[in-house]
This record gives sequence, C-alpha cells and structure tokens, in this order.
Amino acid sequence: MELRQLSHFVAVAEECHFTRAARRLHIAQSSLSASIQTLERELGAQLFVRDKRQVRLTDAGRALLVEARRALSTVTAAREAVAAVQGGLRGRVSVGLARAVDHGHLMSALGRFHRAHPDVEVALSHDGSARLLDQVRDGRLDLALLLMPANRLAGGAPGGDGLDVTPVRPERPVVACGPDHRFAQRNAVALGELRAETLVEFPGGGNEFGGKVAFHADDVHTMLDVVAAGLAIAVLPRTTARGRAGVRFVELQGEAPAWELMLAHPERSNAAAGALLAAVLASGDDAVPADRPVPPPARQHLLLPVGAVR
Repeated sequence: MELRQLSHFVAVAEECHFTRAARRLHIAQSSLSASIQTLERELGAQLFVRDKRQVRLTDAGRALLVEARRALSTVTAAREAVAAVQGGLRGRVSVGLARAVDHGHLMSALGRFHRAHPDVEVALSHDGSARLLDQVRDGRLDLALLLMPANRLAGGAPGGDGLDVTPVRPERPVVACGPDHRFAQRNAVALGELRAETLVEFPGGGNEFGGKVAFHADDVHTMLDVVAAGLAIAVLPRTTARGRAGVRFVELQGEAPAWELMLAHPERSNAAAGALLAAVLASGDDAVPADRPVPPPARQHLLLPVGAVR
C-alpha cells in the first residue's frame, strides 16, 4: 500500500465521484481508477459501490477512510516538522468556526500567527458545532472553535478518540428581537416566555429554549435579517449580539441553558497547526468576557443600544 494510493482513495471518498477526484488530483481518470482497483486487490475488499450517478463508500471503505486520513496527516506533519527545522513553518492549517461564535480574539491570534509564519496557508470554514467536532475527529480540520451546551462538560469535555476539547469561556444567551416586538422595551425576558414565540435558528439547532422554530439561517447576519423583519426572535451568545440596525438585544433570565466556547483539536497536531493552537490558547485574555455587563442605553430601559461597544 502506497501513500499515493491512500491520497487517491481519500479524494474519491470526499468527492464521491471519480471524474471530480481525478480533476482535483490533476491526473487522468483512468489512472485514478487503476490506482483504486489496485488498492482494493491489495486489501482484498471492495472500497466503493459504483453506479452511474455517484460513488459510495462500503463499510470497508469507511473504516479505511479514518485510517487513511490519519496516515496522510502524519506524513504531512513529518514533512512540516523538517521544514520548520530548516527555516520556518510551511503548509496548510484548516480551521472550523461555529456559526454563532464571535471570532474577534481568534482573528487577533491569526494575525499574530500570520506575521510569525507567513508561509502557512490558513483555510477557514463555518459549520455547526457538532459537525465541526466530527471533522476534527476524522482529520478534515486541524482546529475548531465550538459552541456547545455547558452541561456537556458535566462529565468532561466531549473529546476522546485522539481528540482534545479545551473550554475557553462561558457564553450567556440573550434574546434578539425586532424594535416593534413585545420584548423590545423590556429589561429582561423570562425563559418560559419564549414558548409562545416564533424562533429562527441555525440548521440542525436543538431548540433548547422552547417556542416554534419556523426559520433556519446559515449565518448570524441572515438570522438577524429575519429578526429585524419582525418574522421571528433569536437566541444568541451575548458576545455575538451587537452592532445590528433594527434589532434589540434583551437579557434572558431564569434557568436558561448555558453555553461554553470550546477549542477542539487532535491530540497530535502537525507543526503548523500546533503553532496556531498555541497562538489561539495564548490569546484567551483577548476574548470578550462573557459576564461583562451590558452598558445602559440613552433611553430609560436597559436594552443594548444598536452598535454598542462591549
């Protein structure tokens, strides 16, 4: 079994299509097909189910995919470690960001990292926290900033399987509503009051706060567009809830579910990813404190003013 074959296998598995995988690898499709067939013969197992429309992994293929990614990641880490000794970090680091998280302190860490290691390419992507965790676990991401329910930490952070998850800070939820909503002139909203409301959430959200979820949005900006239009309310982390015209942010009182900002990464990272991880962990003091009080607006009520600096 050769590393080239594993690389070919991973490309087909991720693209679910031989033509797209061959294009990604810059090789002829016939060469790619021959490489996969040779690998299947060597392993004595069929790795893909092929039909006219798509290619699907078999059970054997799914088992190999995890180990193939790990093997390729280890080789990449070895190459980057040698490059670092010879004169600077190189390579690529893939970072996943939870949609609802304020990324200000991460951007600060990335700035310092880029100035120190300008030859490292950083790829940023957004997704839901559960999916990001899976992508770190199976080697598609080197690092992920997650927003998870704090009660997940009761039995320890959701790591394991070669994965480390480090708590960064707690995140308190607030309610986002339109300026004409019944909550807009309130100081605070009780958790039970949300049961009568229409909500907008991220796809795959767990509806932790009750109410009817009628809208889903892939990003915070679209979510707040829905809120500003008076179509629904949203529950967001306090550090995310600022700077949006036409939206009011109100404290959530009672036994509201708490969140925790967490950093997920493999137990063993390549040299570039390890350096970025160290930079992010060192930037913890730059994070916006989750318990910083909301500054009072010019009006008599205690709503967060639009564009307020936290």
